[in-house]
Amino acid sequence: MLTMTRKAVSLLVVLAIIITGFLPRAANATEMESHSVYSADMIDAIDPASLTQAASSPATIQNYPMPSIYTASSLFSLKADNEAVPVISYLADYDYAQFSFSGTVKIEVTVNEPITSYSISPQAKNIAGTVNGNKLTFTLSSSTYVIVKINDWKKKIVIAADPLETDIPPSTGAGIYNVTESPYNVDNTGTWMASDGIQQAIDDANQAGGGVVFVPAGVYKSGNLTLKSNVTFYLAGGAVIVGTGKGEDYTNDFRKDSRNADGTYFIRTATDSSNITIRGRGTIDGKGIAMRERKMPAPNKNEGFLNNLLVPIATTNFNFDGLILRDGGFWSFMVVRSDNVTIKNLKGFQDLYKIENDVIDINESQDVLVQHAIGISDDDTFSTKTWLQTGMSKGWPGELEHLENVVFDDVLAWTRCAAFKIGMGVAQPQIGVTIRNSYVYQSARALLIDHGYQLNTLPEEGYAQNITFENIDIERVGINQFGNYWFGVSTSTSGDVSNVTFKNINVRETGSQKSRLSGNATKGGMVNGVTFTDVYVEGKLATNLNDLNATANSNVNGIVFANSKPPLFSDNFEDGNTAGWTPVSGGWTVPTDGTNKVLSSGNQTTTSLITANAGGSWKDYAYEARVRMPITNANAGILFRVQDAANFYMYRINSAAKQLELFKSVNGQLTSVANTPFTAREKQWYKVKAVVQGNTISCYVDGELLMEWTNPATELTAGGIGFRTTSAGVHFDDAIVSSINKAPEDIVLSHSSVVENTTAGGMVGTFSTIDPDEGETFAYMLTAGAGDADNKSFTISDNALFLAVTPDYEVQDSYSIRVKSIDSGGMYYEKMFTIQVTDVNEPPVNPVPTFIQFSDDFEDGDTTGWTPASGSWSVAADDTNALIQHSSAAALITAGDAWTDYTYEAKVKMPISNANAGILFRVQDAENFYMYRINSAAKKLELYKSVDNNMTLVSSTPFTAMEKQWYTIKAAIQGNTMKCYVDGELKVEWTNPVTELTEGKIGFRTTSAGVAFDEALVLVPDPN
Repeated sequence: MLTMTRKAVSLLVVLAIIITGFLPRAANATEMESHSVYSADMIDAIDPASLTQAASSPATIQNYPMPSIYTASSLFSLKADNEAVPVISYLADYDYAQFSFSGTVKIEVTVNEPITSYSISPQAKNIAGTVNGNKLTFTLSSSTYVIVKINDWKKKIVIAADPLETDIPPSTGAGIYNVTESPYNVDNTGTWMASDGIQQAIDDANQAGGGVVFVPAGVYKSGNLTLKSNVTFYLAGGAVIVGTGKGEDYTNDFRKDSRNADGTYFIRTATDSSNITIRGRGTIDGKGIAMRERKMPAPNKNEGFLNNLLVPIATTNFNFDGLILRDGGFWSFMVVRSDNVTIKNLKGFQDLYKIENDVIDINESQDVLVQHAIGISDDDTFSTKTWLQTGMSKGWPGELEHLENVVFDDVLAWTRCAAFKIGMGVAQPQIGVTIRNSYVYQSARALLIDHGYQLNTLPEEGYAQNITFENIDIERVGINQFGNYWFGVSTSTSGDVSNVTFKNINVRETGSQKSRLSGNATKGGMVNGVTFTDVYVEGKLATNLNDLNATANSNVNGIVFANSKPPLFSDNFEDGNTAGWTPVSGGWTVPTDGTNKVLSSGNQTTTSLITANAGGSWKDYAYEARVRMPITNANAGILFRVQDAANFYMYRINSAAKQLELFKSVNGQLTSVANTPFTAREKQWYKVKAVVQGNTISCYVDGELLMEWTNPATELTAGGIGFRTTSAGVHFDDAIVSSINKAPEDIVLSHSSVVENTTAGGMVGTFSTIDPDEGETFAYMLTAGAGDADNKSFTISDNALFLAVTPDYEVQDSYSIRVKSIDSGGMYYEKMFTIQVTDVNEPPVNPVPTFIQFSDDFEDGDTTGWTPASGSWSVAADDTNALIQHSSAAALITAGDAWTDYTYEAKVKMPISNANAGILFRVQDAENFYMYRINSAAKKLELYKSVDNNMTLVSSTPFTAMEKQWYTIKAAIQGNTMKCYVDGELKVEWTNPVTELTEGKIGFRTTSAGVAFDEALVLVPDPN
């Protein structure tokens, strides 16, 4: 389906954008430049589709024996390229299998009944399968962890297709400590305890200055192990370090009060250690549930015993790669007070019905990367925390630490609680946590920031700051355990949560409850600055909280929706034709490929070329599309700045030459201007993108910049797009042309000073942004960073800065804040501002107004002296006579003369709880005045200025008014300063930084019917 100019992207295009962002990316390539010149005929001759198809590169598979303590699945069998892979029977909800590979592998899942339905998750990867009776087949071209559901079975099969191990150490030799050989000779059948010998091997390697402890395939019954500096602990595929299931066999390392149990660190690092690696394709099996549910013998309180499987604690430069962590029974993988930690290819397989069994928790650590992992658990799968030195963390070595720079990248979560969670513990700051390129198979709450630990005894509450959720696909939010909603950002303490970003999120299911943004009004904790960019909820682009199925309370500031601009052009070909395109050569068709329609080059093996908007005025833009080649020696190119069939740029994948190539065609002469090595696989979709800005072209594959070139000549400066190939059967899809969004360059605040004693809620000034893109819109928020010391003293609404405190010059004469301006495409600029406080004389030198200039109690029964501008006004009896307004639209009435400095008061009464009633002063006409009003619906007192009919809220404060009750409201104005009262009590004080509305009449204004006004009184200073 074709869309042009500013028309919104269709759902399928949007999903394609999101989905392709998750596809495997090509390896980095070194740029190679050449400047050979060819004719079009010569170029086509280089890669003829008539060449014999090259054989698809065979997959290399590493298979591992099933450990003897496990049994094979009775439901599933698995093959990888016709090689049987063991499927291990595990829990009621899933069995699992593991192998390693490179290349493209065909996966075959066989069950014992005909397959009538199936799903392969992550769904965002678009893995298509083929069913033949009781067999499901599909292919993988890179390491992927998948969850396969067959028919309506409760039990799934989890397939951990790991990357090929390329650095398997030798089992013997210099620096190798093989635990099954002399002098260790540990038992590998699981009959006898092996931990003493394994520990001795670790100690020996450490004493030698480093080495590899090699654990071959087998079963190793073990007590506690301590990993030490400069030691690589290698657990081979088919090897299992297994617990005994008996707590008395382990050290008591902590107490967990919520479980009323002690616990152990099954495998831990030595305190103050460094340069430890644990890797391989083996398994650590804690027998944790058995140990947790078994009662300890006396004198151990007849309790169960808990097990953390792997605990890097007080260590630096720790590396983990490839192991299965199974049956922890408690938090499985716990990183504690460590830094420079890298965790890759983790498989965390826990029970789905045993609470407090998180897969991985990063605690008080810095510079941690968790990459390419799958976590399955009842409790939170991936979490970050900071604690006090109490409870289970009481014995942690060292001082309390904050958490910073933690990244979860390409991870898959299956849980009955939170998939990705910051908190509950935020006793110390958590700064810079990123969850990206990831997937939620199932959860009760998918994305969660929960500043919920309320027993912090530290002098200052911790905070969470700079949290990013990006490129995440959420499949299921269907379980209600501690809540059921797709996201939450909250604080239950006085600590803040700030600078939170949700970007490129696809939410397929939202849960049964509203998601929530929630500060803590009682303790003062704020949620500040939450940005949503390109969040799609059940197929719809979210532009407000309602679209997110979410709510926000009063202690939330700076909610911003900054969605990408609609494309200049897009086509996903779902309309089944080439409307909007102009074929130049070739037999272009739109066939169906799986469930999608695509553009195909047809059967032609000479040049096929098709264009859109050729000769158009597009100059700087990004053009992307998905391409797929049927054979290994084909090619597929995208054209941009197309002026006609002889003048364009082309960026293409040339599989025959194993290159990415950039060409320019000027008057029909194709010139190769840049290329770089790239190996493409047949029948695999790639997203190729060219970004052209001025004379510079940047070329991407699957989101990765692989080539860049700047044309020294100014040519081909504008034009349309197209596709080109010299191969048959090449498919193209999801063509998108987007304008280039440039970042804002500066922020301007209209006024940077405020008069002391201005009440909280008063406006300081308004922001504007300098941006190179014309017609941009901006959202503003207070943001953490340099200069943010006084952010809590202000709020931002739309583009206006408001006080959250009442400044006192004698206490603080200036405030420092940091502000972020975000444009409509999510680009931003940050700037620090200093707000000066202006001193005023105390006490004031001006006399109090006492001379009656005007009064009206309406006892004469008419509106003489008043001029209605709108509404329906009359005097009626209400105990005594009062002025009543009868219309439900905006109604305004005025009286008096052009007075300058005066006090104006009146009584007001509202008939219902959501009405409003305002007094006007310095009224020049119906479009220019000040208004002070009670807004019962908003439960606020509000001060407005109206200039040229532009109503601006300049101050507000909370106030709850009762229906059918008289209130006396008063405004005293002197110069630019206004003081506003209710029943004699000062509620609002504000000074206009602009000299405007310097004199005028008085009046009343309301938008509610049945509002009563009475006893209007104007006082001025005594002229004598």
